[in-house]
Amino acid sequence: MKILTYSYGLASANMYVLLFGKEALVIDPCCPWMETGLEDVNVKSVLCTHGHFDHISAADDIYSRFQCPIYISKEDQNMLSDPILNHCVDFGLRVSVSAPSLAFLGSELNSHDLGFSGADEFSLKIVKTPGHTSGSVCFLFTSNDPGKHMFTGDMLFLRSVGRTDLGGSAADMARSIDLLRSMDDDIVCYPGHGPETVLEMEKKCNPYF
Repeated sequence: MKILTYSYGLASANMYVLLFGKEALVIDPCCPWMETGLEDVNVKSVLCTHGHFDHISAADDIYSRFQCPIYISKEDQNMLSDPILNHCVDFGLRVSVSAPSLAFLGSELNSHDLGFSGADEFSLKIVKTPGHTSGSVCFLFTSNDPGKHMFTGDMLFLRSVGRTDLGGSAADMARSIDLLRSMDDDIVCYPGHGPETVLEMEKKCNPYF
């Protein structure tokens, strides 16, 4: 698994592309596909950590190219098509996703579930971490490569956590922090904005922990 990061838009949100040969998984689609330089790659699925506009703005663009499924939590699903709920109007923008979306039906998926030709490329645990939004989730990947990789959206940043005043809850965020505190120290975390970090360091240095 190769992880590519694209920071895009006025908020410099991170879109992640996970490459498995010529097949890919996109997390938080905010960068137009033509700007990735991956013309010969086939996107099999798109995953959204939450429904804010800066993390979904390129969903229609990617869907139009690949007709791939777009997954998001049931709680945040309505945010995709509603510029008020996804808060783009707060910044003078209009972002509305018209592509069809699917809600997660369970807590675990594998590469076969997401349309990859290799059935054992990876496994994925969907970790519910409400707080930033009511449906915020993290994606914890394990694959044939060593290491654990978790994509945290706007729940966890380097030395910080996400704001809770755009459809979220401070009480939910506190419970989600407690959940992450109980997870393995060696998980590498890839946030929705800013650089990656390691969970062990956040437990030691993040003031919100």
